[in-house]
Amino acid sequence: MVMRFTSVVAVLALAVAACGGTPSPVARPVHSPERVTPPSAQVSDDAFAGAVRDLVASEPGSQERQARLAGVVSRQMTRAASRFARRSNERALATLTGGLALVRPGELKPDVLGPNAAVALRSAAIELSKKGDEGRARAIYEIIARTAPPPESAAARGHLDAISAWVRDTSGSTAIQAAGGQARAAVDRALLEPSPEALSDAITKTTDWLARALALRASYRSRRVQPSREEAQEALRAMSTGGVALVALHVRIADANGALAAIEKAQARELVSPDLMRAVERAAAKPSAPAWLEVARALRPASSAQGGGHDPDDDEPPQDPRLVRAAAFGCVLEAYRLDATLPEAAASLAAFLMDYGMAEATPTVLGPALKASADSRLASLALGMTLRAMVDESQGEEPDAARRTFASAAPLLELADDPKLAREVNPSPARLRATMGEIEVREGRLAEARALLERSLTTEKTAATLLPLARIDWHDKKSVQALARLREAQGLADAKKDVGLEAELLLMESDILREDGDARAARQPLAEALQRLAKARATTDSDDRARIERGIARALDRFGATVPATRALDRALEAAPHDKRQAAATVGQQVARALVLGDLKTARDALQKGLAYDLDTGDLVYYAMWVRILERQAKVPGDGMAERLLVQIKDDPRWQGKIASFGLGLVKSEDLIAAAQSPAQKAEALFYGAMLLRAQGDAKGGDDGLRQVVAAGGLELMETGIARDILSGPRARLAGPAPEVGLP
Repeated sequence: MVMRFTSVVAVLALAVAACGGTPSPVARPVHSPERVTPPSAQVSDDAFAGAVRDLVASEPGSQERQARLAGVVSRQMTRAASRFARRSNERALATLTGGLALVRPGELKPDVLGPNAAVALRSAAIELSKKGDEGRARAIYEIIARTAPPPESAAARGHLDAISAWVRDTSGSTAIQAAGGQARAAVDRALLEPSPEALSDAITKTTDWLARALALRASYRSRRVQPSREEAQEALRAMSTGGVALVALHVRIADANGALAAIEKAQARELVSPDLMRAVERAAAKPSAPAWLEVARALRPASSAQGGGHDPDDDEPPQDPRLVRAAAFGCVLEAYRLDATLPEAAASLAAFLMDYGMAEATPTVLGPALKASADSRLASLALGMTLRAMVDESQGEEPDAARRTFASAAPLLELADDPKLAREVNPSPARLRATMGEIEVREGRLAEARALLERSLTTEKTAATLLPLARIDWHDKKSVQALARLREAQGLADAKKDVGLEAELLLMESDILREDGDARAARQPLAEALQRLAKARATTDSDDRARIERGIARALDRFGATVPATRALDRALEAAPHDKRQAAATVGQQVARALVLGDLKTARDALQKGLAYDLDTGDLVYYAMWVRILERQAKVPGDGMAERLLVQIKDDPRWQGKIASFGLGLVKSEDLIAAAQSPAQKAEALFYGAMLLRAQGDAKGGDDGLRQVVAAGGLELMETGIARDILSGPRARLAGPAPEVGLP
């Protein structure tokens, strides 16, 4: 799909027939990275990052490339299948697209795609059909038809016939409209299906579309016969986008000569911007990494490069963004192959890999450039992209991928740790280590988290790093050490700049003192947190205001001021009504405190708000569980709201589906615990098992279970906080009124 045609004779013949020219020769690289993985058809998850870099650095048509291709693409198809199974459909589609983008025309064979490709391809076809994306759905069915066993191949052919009929019926009533519809469908197919046939078909149909548009223009100029509005619009679309499409279809496989020949054959030179034509001519005359990067830049209009869109008042149709993106990726791949030390090539490739579901290879492809030029700006870029990749993988519910990304960044961190760079690099190596530590805390892997956070502190001391370390210390019953970290953190710059962080430090200090039996001492940091939060309410930032109001509610609850705390949470919802992330945090706090207080009505009202805000099911499943617990404890029939939510979620293959099944009585406690994939999930399973025992009247067994929750690794889970509060009972509240701080 990318770079140039292979040396297979049949493929070259197709290219010559389609373009009327000779494919570009294979250029020799200036700087090729040292290989870090052996050529193999089997690539493990741990070796994937290095294998991706080694594949894109290999020479087209070489034995090395052939040996590496199946391993990388097969692993990528396995990941796509897994993401589809977890219903992460957008991530799965991006992953599958990325895997296919690494395959060039002529390389598509069953053994390249691997044993899990069939599942991934079927899922992709279903998802694209739902979206009405006939071009890409056709590409997937073509791949299935070529690579699947006879029964499935025959079924795919049936889908292809139906799509072809649909395209014919919906392409328009005039000849040029029909040509345009067929050209767009063929291009969509070629963007995903890495076959010579798909590429040849797209080039042929685009050339025919252009020919009809140019003929219509010539007819109008010579005869002055006004075409219909529909014909004129389609001709304008062809002349505005067809020439660039021909260029893009070729440069995405690094065939600059083919692009020039196709433009000459279609007599479309005037339809392509001079900048793009000059860039392609330079790449054809002297292929080099800078030349291919120039082509990639020329493909993108200024408005697109700056994040703008198509002006609806502009009659000129925009370029197909998927085609431009695919072409740019092909140019970047070739630039990186020719010089892996060029910063722009490395950074551009890293950005594409993140978008194509290969984020963990980000630091690996950036390594040669940073090693060649130990520049602080480049180091900052490399670590910044790596940090984003880690966070994206973690937020995509793939902590293992975040770990692999961090592991593959080890050479970058070593380079950036150099004292000559360290002071000028932002984000710093310490920030990456701390972020990985925070991810491990969320997963409940406390030993790994402690090591990362403590290593971070050796070079950069921040309150944001000391806070999770203090949590680990508290969990490990090292209260004195935890309090020392919290008090040190309160004097650091990042705490002084962020009232939310500062308040979190104070609230935790108060909780530790209270649980250690010193309620009197616990009042001071709690009162201080409340005062500072109240003073900060004047902020105009809606996100900050929501966070501040939630912090105020927590402080007021600790003082036993439940009514003012309720008002603070109402204000938190009002502060950021359109931000689902903030709404989820606020609704979650409302339901959690209602569970601790035994307030079923408030919990139901909050869950109803969560439904009204259309919160993610990953949040709603927990809120529904807490409502169900209250209903069981009160021994009252449910109102149906929580149960309906759990029924909707129970078949989700992710952890939240197992939680919902337990809430419906379909899974036993011991089975839920056995299904946990991390210490944090185990803590959740223990919590729901303990709360079930309490609801059944076994208070001792339930409390023993809650103690196990507190002792487990889920330090940042709301369930852990709820368990602490339930076990503390009246001791969770400090005696005496809350200080007056002027709250409404």
